[in-house]
Amino acid sequence: MPCFPQPYTSTVSHWQQTNRGPKSLWDHGRDAKLPTEIVDYVIVGAGATGAALAYFLSRLGGAAVGKKVVILDAKDVASGASGRNGGHVVGQSWQQLTPLMAPLDEGGAGLSADDAIDVIMFEQSNIDLVESIVQSEGIDADFWRGSRVEVLRTPAGAADNLRNYELMRKLLKTHPKHKGRVLDWEIVTDPVAVKKLSRTRGAVQANRIPGGSWHPHKGVTAFLRLALESKSADVSFYSWAPVAGFSQEADGTVTVDCAARGKMRARNVILATNAYTQHVLPELKDILVPVHSHSSLITSPASYAGPRALQTTFGLEAGSYVIQTPDSGLVVGPYPKALFGSRILKPDQVYGIDDDSFVRPEVKHWLANHCRDTFVGWGKEADGEGLTKCWTGIIGHSVDNLPMVGAVPGRPGVWIAAGYNGRGMALIHSVTRGLAHQLKTGQWDERVPRTFQVSDARIKRARERALHPLDYPVTGLEYRTIEKSNL
Repeated sequence: MPCFPQPYTSTVSHWQQTNRGPKSLWDHGRDAKLPTEIVDYVIVGAGATGAALAYFLSRLGGAAVGKKVVILDAKDVASGASGRNGGHVVGQSWQQLTPLMAPLDEGGAGLSADDAIDVIMFEQSNIDLVESIVQSEGIDADFWRGSRVEVLRTPAGAADNLRNYELMRKLLKTHPKHKGRVLDWEIVTDPVAVKKLSRTRGAVQANRIPGGSWHPHKGVTAFLRLALESKSADVSFYSWAPVAGFSQEADGTVTVDCAARGKMRARNVILATNAYTQHVLPELKDILVPVHSHSSLITSPASYAGPRALQTTFGLEAGSYVIQTPDSGLVVGPYPKALFGSRILKPDQVYGIDDDSFVRPEVKHWLANHCRDTFVGWGKEADGEGLTKCWTGIIGHSVDNLPMVGAVPGRPGVWIAAGYNGRGMALIHSVTRGLAHQLKTGQWDERVPRTFQVSDARIKRARERALHPLDYPVTGLEYRTIEKSNL
């Protein structure tokens, strides 16, 4: 059963709250009639994936030149996870080797070493693409590029981190695609340097890698507006047009049912629906799982403001992700392991839930104390400082831990880009550039890891072998150390 129109009111994120001016595209096309003619492309979802795909399709030389593109959203632009995330643009470091190479039945992706490296490098290169577009298009979305610091807080975590770092360096020397690539990555082990870099209690080790952040709601809106303003393609956007379902017609077109808004037909339908994919593709219900996630805005005390504000983004082992906004404080969210490991939540309170209308009080309490308990010298919070706002969003989790991209098996004319596992901002723009290439040429874009390609075989393998999130241990996933036998 479709979850839209939803019977509840979603929480409002900091990003959504601070982008409501006349250029924000709120309610765009809400009262307009849907096209009655057959259109070339219908994109379902106006989050980061839908907006970026519309942008790439409508560029000069893109697949939609001289054609008609329609974007539909059940609510507003970036009303889902794209407007509720942590603001990061870059993925994680070599720490991803373990989950990417862990077996499917342990909750990993089951990749070979070469394929795991390819995914990590793909994520790292995404910031170059985003930065180039932001600069060339003059996008005003608080884009920042600098460093990300990953803080290890246990001896076991530090040992695994060092082992993965050395393994990554070794694998890169002989990798068929990335051999010789020079990376601006550093591992810091000196206790004094770690303390200075991390500014956190109990830090044992730290990684410094390229980092980036932006105002995601402004960024998504800007990409969508550029598509709407395209001189090469006819692009239109209809908010509050929830898709109840679709069906294939004998002539090869696809009928899209927007319930009370009516029906329309398209030659291609692209699902940019991420966590909500199960409502329009029920056959993937057990493969793409919604994840109820929290984030927050923390107003820093004077001890972490001005010249003492954070100069990097952060990821804390079994803790949180943190970014410093230009003028509003910190955006902080807990990693699942922080909540599971401390028995604050159980997996069935997180996985399989696509209702973003509520905040769990126990998570809000954790967030209210987290910075004060974590950052050295945080100090006393005055009235108006500390936890200022808390909201939830729904992540799309694929049970094999990789995005699902390409033509949907058994659904002619239907395509998908979804299942980013909480790493969407490090993937989406490079993924959608690749999908736009495929829509134009009919060929897979080899810049995109082949492991992302959706297929009957991949779905079957995930269904039969992958550990379902509701079966994750209550304390969170624990992967075995990568051994030589895994390589």
